[in-house]
Amino acid sequence: MLDLSFLLPESVRSTRVAPASDEALQDAYDRYVAEQRSSNPYGVLMSPDDFRRYSLGSDWFSDLKDTAKKVVQTCRLMVGIHDYEYYVDHMRSQHPGATPFTREEFYRYCLDARFPGAGNVNKCPC
Repeated sequence: MLDLSFLLPESVRSTRVAPASDEALQDAYDRYVAEQRSSNPYGVLMSPDDFRRYSLGSDWFSDLKDTAKKVVQTCRLMVGIHDYEYYVDHMRSQHPGATPFTREEFYRYCLDARFPGAGNVNKCPC
């Protein structure tokens, strides 16, 4: 799998959810079994391995969230909507003395840069 995590801002890259412990997953699975048996005693239960794979504390879900964020960022860039969080992360790491634009100022600047009818824009804010 191609790792594009370097494209995300540092603040997003560092917010990965740690996988749940074995005891916590076993407790959650036991609750799942009890709920399923009480609501539908003849239903087919998910196996413990499948429950671990699809649980919200697993790496599978956090990887899916990371991939979704990358897809959304790519789609926005394809249609010309820049990523404010990436811009702020870039400004803090590359230009620590400069004050970054507010979200509204950033989007106004990007719109003016893309559609230069309102003024003369010479370069990108980053």
